[in-house]
Amino acid sequence: MFIDLLLRFKTSSFLKFLVILSGSAILLLLLAPGSVYVAGFSVAVHLFLVIALSWFIFKVVWPVRGKLDELIRVVEKHQSEKKSVTQLQPEIEIAGMAMGSYKGVLTHTLMLLEDQYDSLTSHARQLENFSRVLEKQNSKISESRQRYRAILDALGDGLYLIDDSYVIQTVNRAEAAFSNMTPKDVVGHHCYEVFRHRKTPCSDCMPRECMNDGQVHTRLRVEKRRIGRECVNIFCYPIFHNGEKESREVVVYIQDTSKLAMMEDQVVKTEKMASIGQMAAGIAHDLNNFLAGIYGVVQLLQMRFEASPEDRAKDLTLIGRLREQVEALNLMAGNLMVFSHPERKEMFPLLLNQVIEAALSFSHYELERDQVVLECKFMDDLPLAHMEKGQIQQVILNLLLNGTQAIRERRAANADVAEGRIVVATGIENENSIYFSVSDNGTGINSECQEHLFDPFFSTKEVNVDGGATGLGLFTARTIIVQHQGSISFSSTPGQGSCFKVVLPLKQGAESCV
Repeated sequence: MFIDLLLRFKTSSFLKFLVILSGSAILLLLLAPGSVYVAGFSVAVHLFLVIALSWFIFKVVWPVRGKLDELIRVVEKHQSEKKSVTQLQPEIEIAGMAMGSYKGVLTHTLMLLEDQYDSLTSHARQLENFSRVLEKQNSKISESRQRYRAILDALGDGLYLIDDSYVIQTVNRAEAAFSNMTPKDVVGHHCYEVFRHRKTPCSDCMPRECMNDGQVHTRLRVEKRRIGRECVNIFCYPIFHNGEKESREVVVYIQDTSKLAMMEDQVVKTEKMASIGQMAAGIAHDLNNFLAGIYGVVQLLQMRFEASPEDRAKDLTLIGRLREQVEALNLMAGNLMVFSHPERKEMFPLLLNQVIEAALSFSHYELERDQVVLECKFMDDLPLAHMEKGQIQQVILNLLLNGTQAIRERRAANADVAEGRIVVATGIENENSIYFSVSDNGTGINSECQEHLFDPFFSTKEVNVDGGATGLGLFTARTIIVQHQGSISFSSTPGQGSCFKVVLPLKQGAESCV
C-alpha cells in the first residue's frame, strides 16, 4: 500500500527520490528490530537500508510500474472504444515479460537486502555485546578511580603529582587542606603558585632536581609554620612511563613529623641530662681545683697584708693568678649554661673549632682519670657554619665519652695495651660543608653491633638511666645532626678502635615547595 502510494505520486524525479527516501526511512523505523539500534552503529545500519531500498524503488520498481500503468491505460482505452484486446497481444506479452523480469529482479534484490540486513544485524549484536563489555570495563575503571581517590584522601600526610611544567595533576585532601583549599582548587595550577605564592618556579625545587637526575630526593626535618604543621619530611619520587629514561612526572610525599620531632626533642633533653650526670664528677673536680686555687691565693694575700710596700708589688702576681682562676671558673660556668640551656631551635653562623674547644673543657677530668691523651687537629680558617651551639657540643661530648669508655674497656681486657688516645679533627668536606671527627683506639665495634648502632635504647653496655648507659647517645647524636641537615657516619675495626665523622652544611637548606 505504501509503495503503491509512492508510485502514484506525480512530481519531478528528484522530489520523487526524496519522498521515497523519507518513506523508506519511516518504514524501516517501524519494521526494524530493536537489536539494530546499538550505540552509533544503528544510524549506519538504518541509513544503508534506507538508501538501498530507495534506490531499488526508484531505479527498478518505479520504471516497471510506469510501463504497467501505461499498458493498463491502453487496455482501458481499447475497451472504451470497444476494440479487440487481441490487438494488444504484443504489448501484453511485453508487459508479462516485464512483470516476470520485475519479479525476478525484485526477488533477487530482496534476497540481497535480506542477506545484508542479516549481516548488519549480526554485526549490530556483536557491537551490542562489545558495548556491554566496554560498559563493564568503564565501570571497573570508575571504581578503580574512586578507590584510588579514597586511598589518597585517607592518608593523613600530604601527597601530590606534578608534571615537568610544575602543574599539579593530582593532590590528596590532606595536602590541599594544609593550604586551606580543596583538591579541585589545587589541580591544574602551578605548585609554586599554590604552595609558595610565587610567580616563577623555586630556585631550590626538589621535584625539578628529581626529574633531572631520575633519583629519589629526600629532605628531612623541614620546619614549617603553616596550618599547624611545624615539621615535615619531604620525599620526591620520579615517575617513568613506558620505559622512558627521563622522568616527566614526580610524586611528592610530605610526611608530618611534628609529633615525632617533639618526642625526639624530649629524648635529646633526656640524653643531655644523662650526659651532665656523667660529667658531674668531672665538673665538680674542676670546680674544686679552681676554688682551691682561689682559696690559696686569698690566704697568701691575707698573710702578706701587713707586708712592706715593696712586697705588696709582688702581690700583683698573685692577684693575676686569682683573676685567671675566676675567669676560668666563669668560662666553665658559661659553657655549662649553654650546654644545659633548653634549645630555642635557632641556628647561628659559628666557628666550629670554638664550639668544639668549649665542649672539650668539660672532659678534662674523664681524660685524666682514664689516662687518655687528647689530640686536636683543627684546620685553621674554617668557614662559618650554621648550627645550634649546645646541640653540637652535646654530640661532641657524647662521642668523646664513648671513646673514653671504649679505651677503658680495652684496657680492662688487656692490661698491656698502649696509652689511650682520642683525636678530634676538623676540616672542609666540600665547597658546601665542613666536618669534624672523633677517633679512638678503644675496643672497636663488632659487625653485629654496627647494624644497630644508631637504634634507640641499643647499647653494648648495660642500660642504666641513673648514670650509666642509656642506649640513646648515638641515636640522639644522629637526631641532632639530621636536624642540622648533616650526616653522621663511622668506621670501626674490632680490637683497634673507631672513628665517627660528622658533616655539617655551611648553610641550612631553604624551604621546599610543599
